[in-house]
Amino acid sequence: MKYSIVTPAAIAALILSMMSCTGTDPEETGTPVKEPVVAESFETRTKREIEAKLQIPATEKYTWKVYREYINSDTIKDAIVTVNRLSFAIDDAIRRNKTAKSAELGYMGNYNFFMYYDGALDKYSVPIPVPSTPGRPLDVTFESVTSPTRKDVLIDYRIRNMGSRAYFAVLNESDLLLVFRWNRFDFAGTTTPKALLHSLEDNAEGGAAKDILIYESELDNNADAGVGDIYDFVPVITKKKKVLQHFVYEPRAAKYRLK
Repeated sequence: MKYSIVTPAAIAALILSMMSCTGTDPEETGTPVKEPVVAESFETRTKREIEAKLQIPATEKYTWKVYREYINSDTIKDAIVTVNRLSFAIDDAIRRNKTAKSAELGYMGNYNFFMYYDGALDKYSVPIPVPSTPGRPLDVTFESVTSPTRKDVLIDYRIRNMGSRAYFAVLNESDLLLVFRWNRFDFAGTTTPKALLHSLEDNAEGGAAKDILIYESELDNNADAGVGDIYDFVPVITKKKKVLQHFVYEPRAAKYRLK
């Protein structure tokens, strides 16, 4: 019996032939290549939501801030997102040829916004405008005012040298509703400043919502308001004994009214 001599070159050719027959190259078999899914960060998504909902172009300079809290009664954290468009306010005044007048009024208008992010629904509200001076962004705090099981959103805003506070409560666990608004100070930096302290106190008839009492007060650091930028001024308010107004919550109207 004769045996053929198999050369190394023949062995290599045979291996290559077997590989070409049994290979699983995706391009040859048509099997799609799955790209890894990269989750979008909360910050990236929030910025995208802001620019889409407010139609902000990529060239505009604006600022935004996130305040996190358990706002409604579920166990998933929510957030308030504030947006400040000071640069747009200045550019808008230039376009309307009203730079001097707008600057005198502090560019007052709808240039401060906030959005409510519901953590359980993973959903952002429409931007809510707060007519104010954009020289200072909105300040946000949280207090249980209308219900002990939820947090209400307290928005502080400025109109020149006046400061006010707006109270927003959760309605139907997913929507924010304005329930109360009142000044905190006025004429800061002048010789006739005014200050009003908001005090949250238990309802005398046992209601779940807090009463809001407005006290005559002192603006302790009024002199500081006349130095530098008025919008950097942070008031220090001391309560006096006299109650000027007493408001109670009316659940059916979802508003505060005078007692």
